[in-house]
Amino acid sequence: MPEWQQGGYDGVFYLGKQGTEEYGGYVVKVDSEPNPEKWFAYEYDTDKRTTVWVGWAPTREAAQTAVKGEFRCEVWRSKEQGHCPFPGAVVRSKEYRGELLRMVLCGEHSAVMDGWETHRIEEFRARYGLLPDVAVYGERAVPLLDHPTIRECVLDATTMTERNMWIALNRVVRPLAELQRSRAHYARFPLDLNKRPCIDARAGWKRTQEQAQGMYAVYMREDHGQENATLPNELLRLIEREAAEYLKNKKGGK
Repeated sequence: MPEWQQGGYDGVFYLGKQGTEEYGGYVVKVDSEPNPEKWFAYEYDTDKRTTVWVGWAPTREAAQTAVKGEFRCEVWRSKEQGHCPFPGAVVRSKEYRGELLRMVLCGEHSAVMDGWETHRIEEFRARYGLLPDVAVYGERAVPLLDHPTIRECVLDATTMTERNMWIALNRVVRPLAELQRSRAHYARFPLDLNKRPCIDARAGWKRTQEQAQGMYAVYMREDHGQENATLPNELLRLIEREAAEYLKNKKGGK
């Protein structure tokens, strides 16, 4: 990962070394006393080989988050779960009493703000600027789970039914990530040709989820004597967390 380094003077910092593959852009201070401090952020587009403005902030540290920033969905679900952890796909915005309201949304939640305009994240940043993780409603939070990864749970299983249950849960992760990726793509490009993959992805996720539910019921019946057990929310959140991490690593949600 490239690191921030100071430029030729105090008011500019570069992400990585210029002229190298790791170079990501820079932030520069554009106001001096007695004016309030203001920092502009510029991101280097490796495909177009040019630098584009992506936002501004009152501090250097905040401006730096806009360069190669990662945007997550800002839908607030509950105090325990926090915001939706999936990567942002689009920005919905609306003019209200002279103020531009905006919200970053993943593919699944891309239609929740009825009547708001839809923008691709890149387009919105180029026009208005956008900092990551600046939530509109409630604090930015991510569901915290002390549970180890599903892979670790497979290795630590003490019975065959427990091991099979964790394997079934692990098989849900990628279909859920693919569903989110498909929804995100369809939210950006709502064309008929993108609708079918979205429907197929949902069917794949639902199929593996039902299999995981069945294996969890077997595990609870055979290992713990509990009949008709349903998959608890804690395990559903664990699957969701790992699917979000999968998308993040694959950069499939941006």
